[in-house]
Amino acid sequence: MTGGRGKIGGTIIDCLVIGILSDGLVMMGVSSFWQTVIKGLVIIAAVVVDQFQQRMQQRMAMQMRAEA
Repeated sequence: MTGGRGKIGGTIIDCLVIGILSDGLVMMGVSSFWQTVIKGLVIIAAVVVDQFQQRMQQRMAMQMRAEA
């Protein structure tokens, strides 16, 4: 929401992951409600991991500056 850093390659990979997940859930016979819930949880998990990764990179950069 405050300025993304998306790239075309990442978007394509994300679409493939969601598509494969959707197809797998359909083949397993999961109801459409739960398919939506699972896809939403996957997206939320991806955002949380990305935020964690960004914060870790910021901390590492701050430590490097402090050591220099």
